[in-house]
Amino acid sequence: MDAFQEDIKFNCDVSDARYWGYFSICGLLMRYRDLFRSEMGIEPWSPILREEIAAWIGRKESRWTDLEGGDLRGLTLKGITYSPFDVDGINKVARRDGYIYGAGYGMYLKPTFFLARVRSIAEVEGHAVHTTDRELVRDLFTAPAMLQESSIFLRLEPLKALLWDKFTELKPDCGPALSNAFRAYGITPGQSIDSGFARQLEHMALAYSGVLLRHELAESKEAVPQWKELLTQAGDRKTEHFLRAVKDLVADTSDAGPLRRIVETRDAGALGLSVGLLDGFRRLLFPELRESYGRFMQDGSWEAVEEARRTGRARFLEIRRKVLDLFPVDDHDSFRRGIGEMMHEFDQAPFRAPAIPMTKTLSTGTANENYGT
Repeated sequence: MDAFQEDIKFNCDVSDARYWGYFSICGLLMRYRDLFRSEMGIEPWSPILREEIAAWIGRKESRWTDLEGGDLRGLTLKGITYSPFDVDGINKVARRDGYIYGAGYGMYLKPTFFLARVRSIAEVEGHAVHTTDRELVRDLFTAPAMLQESSIFLRLEPLKALLWDKFTELKPDCGPALSNAFRAYGITPGQSIDSGFARQLEHMALAYSGVLLRHELAESKEAVPQWKELLTQAGDRKTEHFLRAVKDLVADTSDAGPLRRIVETRDAGALGLSVGLLDGFRRLLFPELRESYGRFMQDGSWEAVEEARRTGRARFLEIRRKVLDLFPVDDHDSFRRGIGEMMHEFDQAPFRAPAIPMTKTLSTGTANENYGT
């Protein structure tokens, strides 16, 4: 298993070496921090010695210099060599030893890989749902949930790191949604960080992973084949953020998706967290959800939330239809101009596109895996 892990780590380093330049300096430093903690087995709230992470970053970047033009390795497990994207084949073997392997393409079509310890495996609506605990190997990119064909991965370690980051951002002027969400799970702003807090955050992550599961199941149900190829033609980061937001919002507002389940179960904590985690184009394109949350806070109106879901869904399906109508053309510039015109229909002021100094050009390779948020 040690050699298997080393091969995954090699592929993570190759991917990071190719794609580190897509992140802003701030974003890259945050990913460094989270990856360092993951590799060292450090909790998100534990302090990091500056000299230790600085030396670690130096070793990483030195290794990347040699790997930037390298190829991904096949993964050998129990004497058999697999493609690094043969998730099902690898997991048939890895699961016997209590591990789960994941691979796919993330933001900017970055190849992404991880190996984690299994927490649970279940069959849900025709999908194999893998919930993972401690991650042994991963790259700079993480998503708390991932969909690949009929497999779904719910990654508790990145989810806890995300929730911790949001907890540290809680301020009186940040709006009620996140504060109310944490309180619903028994966590109060400013409370002591101790073993009790760790248990509460674990419980919150487990509970919210059910919301992420509904998103991934809905994304699978709502998928259109052209969307994977369409993302390869985005041409720039802002357009890719927009297209991914449309896909995510179609899933979120689906009749099979998380918002309808939240309304049906009257889960106020999950509603607050869903509202509080809206960002970028998802926040811009779905103002009804925040507005309905304001009404919910006044009079507990779940009907307002459900109406916001239905209204948003109709718009997101129409946006998706327009995007797909633009796509079947040989002129990629025309496609990108058309998407640009669609984006300009919305007020861009609330959206903060990543301030990324470009050092790479966007890959145009075909992604054959899905990415979940």
